[in-house]
Amino acid sequence: MTVNTLFTAGNVLTAAQQNNFGRGLMATPATSTTPTTTFTAETQMLSYTFTAVNGRNYLFQYFEPVLVGSAGATITARITTGVGGTPYNTFKSNVATATNTIASCQVVYTATASGSLTIVATLQASSGTGTATRSATQFPQLYAIDIGTGY
Repeated sequence: MTVNTLFTAGNVLTAAQQNNFGRGLMATPATSTTPTTTFTAETQMLSYTFTAVNGRNYLFQYFEPVLVGSAGATITARITTGVGGTPYNTFKSNVATATNTIASCQVVYTATASGSLTIVATLQASSGTGTATRSATQFPQLYAIDIGTGY
């Protein structure tokens, strides 16, 4: 991976340097306005597919705005390859009955191959039942942002 040079007045910007910059949002964010989704075991909440390029870095982000669970439960949010798949990152939050909390999980990933890549957001309750409450103004999102080739 090549980190871009420090640009100063009079330098010539090359195509290789230009290709090192981030390319932004990879596709329209995955979202859902299903009013209520309950879960116990690991359950897929959202999936997101985009075309990855070998050697580029991506920021994966998953946000769930309103979670409620059983007393003393831990809700685990994951960005993963699928239910039961390899997690890219995990976020755990302790929740109480009738108490709203959020889940926010992110990870920087370097693509090791070019082609279609699907990431999946999952939620799991350690005990009892977890509930994700959604609306048109409080909705989850899962997406990838191309942040460039170097760091």
